[in-house]
Amino acid sequence: MTYASSSLISRPFTRLFALALPPMLALAAGSPQTADACGGTFCDAGPQVMPVDQTGESIIFWIDESGSEPYTEAHIQIQYEGDAERFAWIIPVMEVPEVLVGSQALFDNMLQATVPTFTINTTSIGDCGGSFGIGCASADLAGGDRNEGFSSGDGGDGADTNDGPEILDRGFAGAFEYVTLSGDTIEEVTDWLDQAGYAQDPDAPPILEEYLEEGFVFVAVKLASGAGVDEIHPLAVRYPGVEPCIPIRLTRIAAVDDMAIRAFFLGDTRVAPQNWPHVEINHSRFDWVNGPSTNYNEIVSLAIDEAGGRGFVTEYSGTDAIISTSGVFEASWSVTALQDIAAVDVVDELTSQNLMTCDGLECTFRHPQVEALLNIYLPAPDGIAAHTYWSCVSCYEGLIDQTAWGTQPGFSADFEARIYGPAQHAIDMLDNATVLTRLFTLLSPHEMIEDPLFHEASGLPTVDNNIGATRVNDCDGGPSYIELPDGRTIALDDGGSMPDLDGNPAALRIEQVPMMGPPQVELDNAGDIDGALANWNDSQLRGPSSGCTIQRLGLQGMFGMLGIFGIAWFNRRKRLS
Repeated sequence: MTYASSSLISRPFTRLFALALPPMLALAAGSPQTADACGGTFCDAGPQVMPVDQTGESIIFWIDESGSEPYTEAHIQIQYEGDAERFAWIIPVMEVPEVLVGSQALFDNMLQATVPTFTINTTSIGDCGGSFGIGCASADLAGGDRNEGFSSGDGGDGADTNDGPEILDRGFAGAFEYVTLSGDTIEEVTDWLDQAGYAQDPDAPPILEEYLEEGFVFVAVKLASGAGVDEIHPLAVRYPGVEPCIPIRLTRIAAVDDMAIRAFFLGDTRVAPQNWPHVEINHSRFDWVNGPSTNYNEIVSLAIDEAGGRGFVTEYSGTDAIISTSGVFEASWSVTALQDIAAVDVVDELTSQNLMTCDGLECTFRHPQVEALLNIYLPAPDGIAAHTYWSCVSCYEGLIDQTAWGTQPGFSADFEARIYGPAQHAIDMLDNATVLTRLFTLLSPHEMIEDPLFHEASGLPTVDNNIGATRVNDCDGGPSYIELPDGRTIALDDGGSMPDLDGNPAALRIEQVPMMGPPQVELDNAGDIDGALANWNDSQLRGPSSGCTIQRLGLQGMFGMLGIFGIAWFNRRKRLS
């Protein structure tokens, strides 16, 4: 990999953990050899799709098996608010990783394409015109118990001395500066971090010491001198092996309750958690009346709690062709056209490459790093609004800051490092892979005590991220109910709301997924769910109500109904005679 402006050393990498203050998700990868140590709106015209909240932290793992040795890349989406000077990551790793610049557009498109959605259709049964009809009588004359439709179922310079840590590598990756270091004691490491200006949490050293005793080294990451928060972009690390891991021991220091973590995996096979349970959700717990997005996270959290507080849900697994490449990379982008370009011409060139447009007052950017680069290399003169300036740089040609324009490594080099190179690499990742898996979990700090590992698992089915159900309205006085995507049904309560049933678990199934062979079921709640739904549905088979005078007919009721129609028949015959 050469697209990032950084000093890169490609060595075996087995673990990664990131800590940022304020809270930020940490990322990691594990090597197979030592993995165990890694540290509704109901619309008759058609369905309505309701997206689930997108907040949380996201990681993309790319499993690259195209070469003689397989590699994995962990792409980390960085979310940070605060002073740029206080941004800091401390990343324990087993070996020195290759550090790269990631693509925010890839994250955006992947999140959008795979977000769970819920399609709710509606239909009606019986006489919905309000008149008494044969539909009511014929349903009851069928004679069953009305269960039809209701299924039961800065530091040193590299010298290794006793006066401080050993500096193993240092370099730049886009807006970030990183240093990889090791030490004989955690005090050496933390003292160096203090002197280099890395903000630390007082609870971090004991956990860092655990990693140090396990043979880890540390990558310290911060924004490069002069870089602002607006320049933050995803980072990626590349390492040998095909067994990713998300280490979370340090994350618990600054994490919030029910912190959302989404892990994406690009490869040729579906990916499953290795040492954490895999959880399937009981769809009858979603709020299909107001929309499952209203209680999705709550139900997922409850299901994971039923698995012991740690587990992952598969939200999507299937072809990666669903990921749009629009905005990730465009053929109009060119590094060559920006080489040796004059500062006065750069905005026009970016506009011709469809990377930005300006109307005199406002500029629109089609890549988040374009504005950041302009702020570095073509800052607005004092007293002039930046967007006004960029709308007509030639109007202020005499005020161009040539010193800023001459900042190293230069506009075209930074354009290649932050925009063009990562974009091309993102396309290579999508072209190389055939299967995309999206896993989701919610974790609280007290649950962040074991690092989850993942592996490719053959033979598993695809998982659609669209979950569809149908609301059935009974116009003859019976309860309305929801036909669930797994074939089960659940009656709505008297107020038309989803019931909260005792004995109805949030998890349908909890299982361990081996690399080969079928999942090993640890808990199957299907029977409990079927029983809870059957009892509830049966209790909702009410007696007389508006619309139909009789809900359930015994033998006497059946003859009574025949008598009504018999009288009507005889009266009709009499009039005709």
